Amino acid sequence: MFYRRKLLLSLIQGLNRPVQKVDLQKYLFLLCVSQDKPSYEFIPHRFGCYSFQIDADKRTLTKYGLIKNRDEWQLSDDTRYLHLLTAHDRDRVNNIVREFGEIRGRRLIKHVYKNYPYYAINSEIRADVLTLREQQVVESSRPSPASATLFTIGYEGKTLERFLNQLIQHRIKILCDVRRNPVSMKFGFSKNPLMRAVNAIGITYVHIPALGIASAKRSNLTTQDHYDSLFEEYRRTTLADNGASLDEVMRLIRRQGRTALMCFEEGPQQCHRGCVAEALQARPEFRYRMVHL
Repeated sequence: MFYRRKLLLSLIQGLNRPVQKVDLQKYLFLLCVSQDKPSYEFIPHRFGCYSFQIDADKRTLTKYGLIKNRDEWQLSDDTRYLHLLTAHDRDRVNNIVREFGEIRGRRLIKHVYKNYPYYAINSEIRADVLTLREQQVVESSRPSPASATLFTIGYEGKTLERFLNQLIQHRIKILCDVRRNPVSMKFGFSKNPLMRAVNAIGITYVHIPALGIASAKRSNLTTQDHYDSLFEEYRRTTLADNGASLDEVMRLIRRQGRTALMCFEEGPQQCHRGCVAEALQARPEFRYRMVHL
């Protein structure tokens, strides 16, 4: 079992009662911000801090009979999960139970919003939970608007939540997926779940498969020379033949402003999105900043 799931089950066991979905997200958030390497990462969502991974883990744990299949989180067995954690995490779980175990609902949400205002910027209920002054603090935590910019971003080595936070913090309006085949073994990054996730935080997802590279051509690339040879061919063929797709990206930037070209690899020098960005920069009508995230 993944360690993060043991942590989750230990927390539910320590609370020793059925736990509402929103409350559990808040308890786990408070626990994870105290960890050196958080077991879960979170984004600002409809009801504050939220982890897609937590809900995915609930589906898996329910499937294997460890969680009862209901809106609340409740254990189905008596395994002592706390003893499966490190000593530091056992202390963290006990601290959360001791400090916040009797706080739930609006009181718990208010505590998180006040102490971590960034995670309340997309909340639909903050006006019902916070005073006007507290809401102003939340609004001041929102990343500032900025000029139209073309970004490139890869998701290699990132959780879905970390990736989404980068989009939020850079005020990106359009996520432009330039993978030919937008399927990933990495949680959350196949086309449909990714589109749902970015739409949930107010970002538009656009897929332009014509700018992608066939998976077969991307295999066995072990040196930068291999990548450079592939990208030289890509410029001569795919980019040269797909001016209409580049036109589409230009329209997105003109209309929506901050647009990100997205693919897998961490660095643009190992990803064709860097070639797409260069082709756009070379156009006389391109008068925008370019940033590789």
